[in-house]
Amino acid sequence: MSSTSASSREQAVIDAVSADRLMESDRAIAQWVRLSGTDEEANAFDWIQQQLESYGLETHRYRHPGLVSWPESATLTVTPAGGSAQTLTCSTHAFATATGPAGISGELVYVGRGTPEDFAGKDVRGRIVLVDGIIAPNRNLAVEAAGVAASIWIAGTHLHERALSPVWGTPTPETANLLPKTPSVSIPGTEGERLRALMAQGPVTVHMVTQVYRAWRQLPCLTGDLRPSAEGPESDTFVMFSGHVDSWYYGAMDNGTANATQLEVARIIAEHQDELRRGLRVAFWSGHSHARYAGSTWYADNFWQDLHDRCVAHVNVDSVGGNGATVLSEGNSMAELREFTSDVIEQIAGQRLAPRRYGRSGDQSFWGHGFPSVLMSLSEQPAANADPLLLALHHQISGGQGAGGGLGWWWHTPEDTVDKIDPAFLERDATIYALLVYRLCTARVLPFDYGADLAELHTSVDAVRAKAGDAVDLSDVGEWIGELGSSLDRLSRRVSELDAVGRLDDASVARVNRCLMEVGRALIPVDYSRGGQFDHDLAVPTQPVPGLQPATRLATLQPGTDDYEFLRTRVVRERNRLVHALVTATRAVEASLNELG
Repeated sequence: MSSTSASSREQAVIDAVSADRLMESDRAIAQWVRLSGTDEEANAFDWIQQQLESYGLETHRYRHPGLVSWPESATLTVTPAGGSAQTLTCSTHAFATATGPAGISGELVYVGRGTPEDFAGKDVRGRIVLVDGIIAPNRNLAVEAAGVAASIWIAGTHLHERALSPVWGTPTPETANLLPKTPSVSIPGTEGERLRALMAQGPVTVHMVTQVYRAWRQLPCLTGDLRPSAEGPESDTFVMFSGHVDSWYYGAMDNGTANATQLEVARIIAEHQDELRRGLRVAFWSGHSHARYAGSTWYADNFWQDLHDRCVAHVNVDSVGGNGATVLSEGNSMAELREFTSDVIEQIAGQRLAPRRYGRSGDQSFWGHGFPSVLMSLSEQPAANADPLLLALHHQISGGQGAGGGLGWWWHTPEDTVDKIDPAFLERDATIYALLVYRLCTARVLPFDYGADLAELHTSVDAVRAKAGDAVDLSDVGEWIGELGSSLDRLSRRVSELDAVGRLDDASVARVNRCLMEVGRALIPVDYSRGGQFDHDLAVPTQPVPGLQPATRLATLQPGTDDYEFLRTRVVRERNRLVHALVTATRAVEASLNELG
């Protein structure tokens, strides 16, 4: 069990969480179908804002443009050679290209999972292809690259709404060309078996007609701020606690329970305002489901300096409290917050987070700012209960396999209604968030273990070095990782020594915490983003130190060729970027040590 026990004040936070209040909030929010930028979504934002203000938070409401999309209708007719036409159940996808009223027809070509190996030897240019598996932006990009005219995807037991834009947030001139260019539909697994059986008997002609909404809309964004009662050296900083409001259908779990959790945590933290060392900012986004995280991306772009200077950590919440959600070990966390978060989860639910890397999904629009991020979805279904295809999608998003099976079968379907919520599980999850946020807002020394982050970074760089060989010298990266680790160890010991003799005053603590923030500002952007501090990578799976990963291809290229020398030049620049981050972080720690005497 967790070695961290609850203080009397923390126990008061735990005891204050109310399942009844959580369910009341969920029912209130889930009375509306909250498509991004619609009047019904605005009603939900209005209600949430009223609750925040009743708790004493200072709210700010913004409107911003977002390119939104959702499917409107789809039909799929198949005609086997010499047979009669048959209609299959299907749905199209947000951001997919619409066919127009006349639709599109052609002979169907089966391409397995749509990998390069599956396309080898097949000329599918201008053809309609049948693909195994749930559609995803990166998979659709690969299929479109083969020159297809349209695609049909065999999903699992249920059809889940999917958005196909691979662009994180609003597209830019550099990324707009990546928006989908072809029509597509998904069909249930049973229909897929039926279609493959027809193809085994001979050629099959298909005709699909799809209609997809895509337009610019004004999207709402809402924040609520709670400052510490007393002014102090860190009272201007804050913990950001965010979740999206928009939904597919009524979205009682995704994301009504998350919004209810945000409100309950805000209510409870407001009752402990005089205990806060740093403030709380609760943020509610639109454009998550229908504009690929456009709301959080807009906020990240338009409040960049404020977030960079003042935000201590980002806690995200999504789709908690579902029926059967007994697995709490698979939540996301950056390494520096994993043990801290695990202690909270273990204290409330007896489980600890698995040591896996943060997946590229959800409203993680703030990696370029350089503050640690933790959680998103927290409680999941057991893997044994999951649809195999949905489980594969979950593993792709999360970056690895584990005990969790993702969210319930009702995720992104019309069945996401209040009856899919377990009040006891919702109270459990909200209690974890309440205690986590309270500790982050009140901790004297920020609980960031950058030693754990450096251990992951060292492993990642070693893996790249092993594949790159002698093509590029990465030895200085390892040396600076060791140097920074040594400096962090000395800082930790110095803080403990000063604390033991009663000389760690608030001003000294503030210096240490500012140093820890500076370390994150240096390390996190290079460890998690390819595009850097001011841009956003695509909404596709990513790898550690993504800018350095292309070095692994050098060993497959011939030195002296254009491809080799061009790539090697890029890798050297990325190595310099990483070394600079390590040097910057080390200097920040050494400066803090000097200030502490």
